[in-house]
Amino acid sequence: MHIVDEPIETIYLYVVREEEKDGPLLLPLFAACVCLAVIASVVAYSALHPAYEHETLNVPAQFLPLQTFKATQIIIPTGIKTYPATTAQGTLTLTNGSVETIQLPPGMIFTGKDGTEVITDSATYVPAGSAEGFGMATVSAHLLTPGINMSSGDIDQVLGTALYVRNLSPFTGGKPAYSIKVITSQDKQRALEAAKVSLTLQQARIHAMLAAPCREAAAWSTSVHLERTCQFVANPYEPGVQITAIRLRGKSLLIDIMFIAPPKRIWGK
Repeated sequence: MHIVDEPIETIYLYVVREEEKDGPLLLPLFAACVCLAVIASVVAYSALHPAYEHETLNVPAQFLPLQTFKATQIIIPTGIKTYPATTAQGTLTLTNGSVETIQLPPGMIFTGKDGTEVITDSATYVPAGSAEGFGMATVSAHLLTPGINMSSGDIDQVLGTALYVRNLSPFTGGKPAYSIKVITSQDKQRALEAAKVSLTLQQARIHAMLAAPCREAAAWSTSVHLERTCQFVANPYEPGVQITAIRLRGKSLLIDIMFIAPPKRIWGK
């Protein structure tokens, strides 16, 4: 066996750590943006929705002098009422030149000079004539045609040989049919509503709150005269707060207010 005596070599081993690779930057950037957006949203919501506190105040009510409002509204009639024609009435004078009495039944018709017809209303007894004079009687009658009248002397005729029929006075009272406008309940209601609107506009000019319902009184003729009396209370004013409700209790006002509470002071700071 041959042994070779050679010198020992020294081998040096160097270990070098590799540089770490940079990770992606998009994810951290996105996370940072989300955080900023959340913070901004919280700040904005807090600014728009501050923490309010509610409280009810009891303050004396300031009653104003009584206010009276007036309005007049003409009632415009829309209804129609029709009146029928009326018949003229009168009296016929009957003169009997016969020595015998004459009995006339009701409904005897006599014709005037102008063609107007008259009808008797009842039976008539005409006494006989005598040496002292003619027998005379009168009977009520009316015209057959409504709506007209007849002048005196229009009936002047002889019935038979001895009965003389005349109208010594005119027949009157005949009127033709006619219509007029009348006020209906709907017309009154419309006028009343219009008057109330006028009063409401007047009332709206008063910048105060009602203490109680107003009292109203109405007078009617061809117009409606409406009067409204109201009691007002001066509107309360509380600086720096928002009034949400007002209630009148006796002689005091209960005022519901909403306000932003001031930050509490921490002693020593």
